[in-house]
Amino acid sequence: MAWWYARAPRERWMLTGMCAAIAAFVAWYGLLGPLQGVRQAAADRHADALMDAAEIEHALAAIAASGRPAGDTLSADALQRLVTDSAGAAGISFDRCGETADGGLEVAVDAVAAGTLFNWLDGLRLEHGVAPVAVDVERREGRLRAELRFAPAQ
Repeated sequence: MAWWYARAPRERWMLTGMCAAIAAFVAWYGLLGPLQGVRQAAADRHADALMDAAEIEHALAAIAASGRPAGDTLSADALQRLVTDSAGAAGISFDRCGETADGGLEVAVDAVAAGTLFNWLDGLRLEHGVAPVAVDVERREGRLRAELRFAPAQ
C-alpha cells in the first residue's frame, strides 16, 4: 500500500486504467472468445442433427407411401419369417423380438451400422413390399439403436 500511495494521483489513474484494459483483454480472449467458438460448434451440431432427422423423416415417408402391392397379403407368421430371415441375410441380429397385440412384429436392435439398417429396410420395401409402421432410431457410440414395428397386412 505504501508503494501505491507513493505514486502521484495521475500515475494511480494510469495504472488503474492499464489494469482495467489488461483485465478486459484477458476476459475477451481468454473467456468470451472460446465460449463463442463452443456456441458455434453446438449450433453446427444442432443444424446437422436437424438435417439428419429431416432425411430420416423423408425416407420413412417414402417407405410408408410405398405400401404393399395390391392383393398381396402376409400372415403374422409369414411376416415374422420374412422379417427375421431378411434381417439375418443382411447381417442384423435382433436383441428383442416379439409379437404385438394386432399380430404384428416388434423388433429391437441395440447396435447396427446405419448403412446396414437402412439397406435392409429398403430391401424389404423394394423386394417384398414390407415396411415398418413405426420406427424409433437413435445414435449410440457411432452406431444406431433401432426399434421397429411391423403390422400385418390388412
